[in-house]
Amino acid sequence: MPRVLLTLFLTFAGAVAAAPLIVHPFQANDAALGAVLADRVAHGLGPDVIGPAASPALVVPLVAPEGFINPIVLIDDPALAGRNGAWLLRGVSGAEAALSGTLRAEGDDLVLRLWLDRREGQRSGVVRGTREDPGALADRAAVLVGRWLQRPVEVQGPLDMAGSDGALGRAVGLVAAGLPSDALAALEQAAEEAPLPPRAAALATLLRDAIEGRDGPGEGSDLDRLATYAVALLNIGDLVAAGEAFDLLGVAGSPVGYAWAGTIAHNQGETATAQAAFDRAVAQPGYDAGPALRAAYRQATDAADLAGADRDALLADEGASAAGLLLGAVTANLADDPVQEDALLARLERAAPFLTYAFERRSFLAFDRDDALGAAQALAVALELDDESDLYWTNYGWALYLLGFLERSEAASLRALALDPSQFIARYNLGLVEVVSDRLDDALATYREALRYDPRVEPEAVVDLVEAERRFPEALGVPYALAILEEARGERSAAADAFERYAAAATANPDHPAALPARVREATERAAALRAPLPPIAISGAASLQLGRRGPTLDTPRPGDPLVVRFEVTTEGDALPRLLLLRAELEADDGTVVASAEREVDVPAGAIGFVVEVARLELPQDLPAGRYGLVVRAEGEGLQAEAAQAVEVAGEAEPVRRLVGRDVSLLALETEQVLFGPRDLPQPNVVVAMLLRELRGAAPIAEEVLPVVEDGRFEGLSGGEVFDGSSEDDVLDFLRYLLAEGAADTAFTFVDGYAEWVLQGAP
Repeated sequence: MPRVLLTLFLTFAGAVAAAPLIVHPFQANDAALGAVLADRVAHGLGPDVIGPAASPALVVPLVAPEGFINPIVLIDDPALAGRNGAWLLRGVSGAEAALSGTLRAEGDDLVLRLWLDRREGQRSGVVRGTREDPGALADRAAVLVGRWLQRPVEVQGPLDMAGSDGALGRAVGLVAAGLPSDALAALEQAAEEAPLPPRAAALATLLRDAIEGRDGPGEGSDLDRLATYAVALLNIGDLVAAGEAFDLLGVAGSPVGYAWAGTIAHNQGETATAQAAFDRAVAQPGYDAGPALRAAYRQATDAADLAGADRDALLADEGASAAGLLLGAVTANLADDPVQEDALLARLERAAPFLTYAFERRSFLAFDRDDALGAAQALAVALELDDESDLYWTNYGWALYLLGFLERSEAASLRALALDPSQFIARYNLGLVEVVSDRLDDALATYREALRYDPRVEPEAVVDLVEAERRFPEALGVPYALAILEEARGERSAAADAFERYAAAATANPDHPAALPARVREATERAAALRAPLPPIAISGAASLQLGRRGPTLDTPRPGDPLVVRFEVTTEGDALPRLLLLRAELEADDGTVVASAEREVDVPAGAIGFVVEVARLELPQDLPAGRYGLVVRAEGEGLQAEAAQAVEVAGEAEPVRRLVGRDVSLLALETEQVLFGPRDLPQPNVVVAMLLRELRGAAPIAEEVLPVVEDGRFEGLSGGEVFDGSSEDDVLDFLRYLLAEGAADTAFTFVDGYAEWVLQGAP
């Protein structure tokens, strides 16, 4: 069977401009150095270049029915650093050229590899420099790219990474990462030590205008400033202003500005504005990503016929870029149109032969239409591009099995398991080859190992054995292996049938390698046991109560406590059911259920006693003190067990205690250590005082990075004033807010969460 892995991350990640050239931040261990080198190259190539502060947002997301799809997740390098990143950046942005690069250190040298993508094709090259003079490396890179583009280059000289250039690199990297406020703070801190050079000062002014709501660069500004300003507005969440800025970017000649404006309008429910913006994007000459972006929007807004027409236009465009074809294929996938998707992917394979996604998706489409040869051919290419993919080796093994190449199938499955021993689909495929090859002992060992990682049993593994029993009637061990899987997933009747088929076939063919007398007896006995009435299950001993997963065991819980209920389920038979449905309820004297929780649990094969848990049984905050009944139940395969015990509830609900019970960890700003835990439960007032100290310590930072609060109890106060002036009641209200919002099983920095609560008006 193939292992399916098509992940489309739904995100709201952005896009911007088209220009003769876009320069992306160079990927490097030192992110500031990579960003400032890219900025130097962009600046050296002339004024009509969009630099690295804006370029990461240049890949516009596709509108999807339940969010947005960032096409970056579909290429091999999510940092857009390689050849695939260059063509994706150029095609989706609509630029004439895009430059990406990777920077690495080799001893005392720096090595920068560059990829430049243009409509005419792609160029790549390597430049070298020393750690002591990265400015010279930037100048060499600019000269090389200038030669490729046949344009003059401005040489800019040394870089001061310990001073203003380092600050500029950090700021560019922060803007590129979607953190314009942090970028401005970094520049302002550097300005306190020395005057900023013009390029850094201009960036600081631009960011300040965006953050403080001032008018930014207007019509006639260069594309880099327009793009950076629009991206900053987007990332601070001012979508109205961002939409206007992106629209202005489109007017300035950057078609992706229109696409972004349409995406934002759709997000805000402005259908007419969105449609008009996407129409303007499609109307821009040479912007072949436009039809795909509009197709995604139309598909998500119930205009499937029009979306199909946009994809047809892409297929008819012989000069369509790889990016346009990729986006079109994704929209066809969303539209569940495999024929159109396959046609677009076939074009994409030729346009972007180094992209594994196209070959991976074509293999899945081939499997869907029962074309094992087509799947194998696509996967063979995918493996040439990425021979470390356990997914590709697993699916290649399955395709080879379907084609009858059993030895090669086995080798492929073994390769997948060498890459990832937990790859249970590959183990199922391997077991299948072994059992149809009359190696029943090997197959049973392989299947049992697969069940370690997949105790619920992959349904397709059962389907494959059923089909193998029909396809390989001479392989007597197949029904025995099938019986093992059927029994493991609790299908007792089907397992008994399969054991009996094996016993009958083995008895009729005593000379067959799989027809061992001992195994025939075992199969007959297992069939009889499976057809016999099941022994009852029982709950042994009293249930225990624990405050969350990290808290103490409780004899007397409080109102509001989130409890983990543990108890043991046993049987006098051979084994417990493999799947148990568990339920815990707290009942009042009149039988009213005041709290309940349930879960399913996988039981290890052959277990006759197993400790299970139900989490989270959360008691109501206003539960009156008193005596209650705790009822726990377990059921599976038609069997049921129940037990009851008395529980005393006393005391009052307490926020710190409840957060511990929900496994919520608040972290210190500087050390990222957990601020409180189970050991602090006896003194919640000490915890609150400690949280106040954490706020006081972070007040100087809050003063720098937080805006003045506009709503709520802290209205009109700066960040530092809020952190300095918060009271114990404020902190407790914040903790109660977390609980009311359903916070559970999470960890985050306390002062960050508190700041967000404050800026929301401290609800």
